Amino acid sequence: MASPTLAGRSARTRPLAVTVISGFLGAGKTTLLRRLLRDRSDLRMAVIVNDLSDLAVDADLVKELKEGDEELVIDLHAGSLGGSLRPAFRDALDRVAADPSLDYLLIETSGGSHPHALLEDIQRHRGLTLDGVVTVVDGLNLWRDFDGGRALLQDAPPSISPVSLLRAQIEAASVLLVSKADRLTRAQVTDVFAVLHQLNVHALIVSMAYGQVDPALIVGARSFQKRRRRPRGEPVRRSPVAPAPDDPAVYGLGSVTLRHTRPFHPQRLHTLVRESLPLGVHRSKGWIWLASRPLDVLVWSHAGSWVGLEWAATWKAGILLDPAARLLPEERAGLTAALAQLDPVFGDRHCELTIIGVEPDRTAFADALRHCLCTDAEVAAWQNGELFDDPWPQTIRRV
Repeated sequence: MASPTLAGRSARTRPLAVTVISGFLGAGKTTLLRRLLRDRSDLRMAVIVNDLSDLAVDADLVKELKEGDEELVIDLHAGSLGGSLRPAFRDALDRVAADPSLDYLLIETSGGSHPHALLEDIQRHRGLTLDGVVTVVDGLNLWRDFDGGRALLQDAPPSISPVSLLRAQIEAASVLLVSKADRLTRAQVTDVFAVLHQLNVHALIVSMAYGQVDPALIVGARSFQKRRRRPRGEPVRRSPVAPAPDDPAVYGLGSVTLRHTRPFHPQRLHTLVRESLPLGVHRSKGWIWLASRPLDVLVWSHAGSWVGLEWAATWKAGILLDPAARLLPEERAGLTAALAQLDPVFGDRHCELTIIGVEPDRTAFADALRHCLCTDAEVAAWQNGELFDDPWPQTIRRV
């Protein structure tokens, strides 16, 4: 089936094709989603973005990318699509299915979602057809934290655990994308592929980095239908026969949110992530600023043993300080008036992070992050123009 195009958007009579993007916490689902939206800009896509925490980081990143475009972005956060958000998810499916101008639907699940219930809702909807189930697997963390994936092949793992959740996401896929493959050796990638093939012999397995993958493998590929016809034998089935609950808390997963206007001290924050990342925190993400970089809105992304910073924008308060901004007098006056309603010291600058994992690790990590915020004395030093040691890379990849 050829991918729909803009020319036929007003005359769609077939069910709307859907691809679900699944995967464990921090695997790279949002990076892939943003890449697909860029690469298939010829389609008018609806996007449903699900986030476990009350901080809708992923949806905001997608909305920022598509600002001013025609894409419909539906944000469902603080729960899972097959659990507490199931009624809202069904309403969202009805909404997009009823819109004849849409060409395609992409759904990004939270990393704590079990795929069973949400796939059931899609398949039962008369206005939708399931095109593909793409599970993004973090190759680096699978190698480091799950013995190259072999921990997923245990004969008797706990039936309800993060391991069983990850395995269920892998088994449901029609396409498996191994992310961060550029950080593994060829031999390591080969071993990861072998384990994934044992778990799901019917899925197409592809490596990728930074979400770069041929969109033809995902959008309009009919991979879910093709998976059923791949004569590769039966996959390993160790998940419970009964449908598993789509409740992250059942798997020990929960979230806590840290919000503060103060900047992080760059050296203390760097030391924390180098020396004290807790095993029970699977994911943390959000927006931060460093005392050494008062202009930059930085996207914090942490998954397992990997931490990254990405540049997203310039703070409004930073624009006023940046001579390169070349503001007109009326623009400067407007920004000044807007910032006067915010923090008198920091303006619109703030840190907002969600930490996802098990207790007590997620709370302990949130406390450790708070200790990395600048003290009163350090804020005073920042105001006086003192410099801070900054060991973070000076070249930061843009989102």
